[in-house]
Amino acid sequence: MFNARSSLAVVAGSLLFASGCVAAPQGGADDDELAVAEDAIIWTNGDGPSFFWQSSTQYLLQRLATSPLVDPATGLLTPTRLLSTDAGRKVLHYVVGCALPRGATVKTSMPAVSFKGAIGLAPTWKSEKLGALSSQRWVTACLLQTLNGIGAKVPIRMVGSHKGLTDASAQDAVDYSIPDATMFGNIFDPDKVEVFACADAGAASACGLSWSAFANLRICAGSPLCGITLLGACQGEAGAPCELDSLGMPVCRTPGNTVYAEAISTFLDETGFFALYPSCSPPF
Repeated sequence: MFNARSSLAVVAGSLLFASGCVAAPQGGADDDELAVAEDAIIWTNGDGPSFFWQSSTQYLLQRLATSPLVDPATGLLTPTRLLSTDAGRKVLHYVVGCALPRGATVKTSMPAVSFKGAIGLAPTWKSEKLGALSSQRWVTACLLQTLNGIGAKVPIRMVGSHKGLTDASAQDAVDYSIPDATMFGNIFDPDKVEVFACADAGAASACGLSWSAFANLRICAGSPLCGITLLGACQGEAGAPCELDSLGMPVCRTPGNTVYAEAISTFLDETGFFALYPSCSPPF
C-alpha cells in the first residue's frame, strides 16, 4: 500500500457520448476537444489537480451537496462561490456532468454560463440534496477519474456498475483496452473524507512499484492536501482491494474494510498509456 497526501484540482476535459457532445461551460473554461462514440462513456482526462483539493474547494463542494443543485426558488444553480472563478466553474462543469444525465441543463446567475448533464450518476441531486451515500460515492469516483497533473489530455474509457456508465462500443473497447486504474471514495462527507486509487492490470504490470509516483502526480500533482491513498495493484495479489462482480464490474474494499460497489475503472489506448506512464514498459 502506498500513501500520499496531496491537493487535487479541477478538471477540464471532454465528455464523449453516443448521440451528442457535452459542451464546455461557457464563461471561463477551456474549449473541450469533442468526439462522438456510439454507446460510449469516453472522458478526456486533462487538467492539473491543484484547485480541486484545496480546503476551500472541498468545503464548497460539501456545502453544495447539502442543497439541490438547482435552487427551486430561482431555477438557477444554487449559489456557490465556485461560480466566481474559472477554476471553480470547471469544477462545476464536471460536478454537473457527472451527476446529471445527458439533456439536463443547469443555468446560473451569470447569463452566459450554464452547465450540462452528461452521465447521470446522481440525477436526483438536481432537485434534492446529495444525501444518498451511494450517490456521493459515484460522483466522487467520477470526479477523481478526470484528474491529471501530468498536463496531457488523455482520453479514457470509464467502466462501472452504474447504469449511467454504459460501456463503450465494441470498437472503443478494442481501441481503449489497456487496464489503467480504479478509483473510489467519498469527498462529500466532511466527517469521513476518503479517496482511494489502485493500479489495474495494465498499469500494474507495466510500472510495478513506480506506478505510485505516476498516480500521485496524476491525481495529486504533488500538493499536500490531496489525501489520496494509493493501494497498489487492484487485483492479483494477496490483500488486493478490488475484485470483479459477475458482470465484470469493479467492487473494492478499503483498508478499513468498507466495501465500495461505486468504483470506476478506466482503460487507455496506446497513446494515452504513453502519455500517463512515459517511462513504464508498455503492456502490449
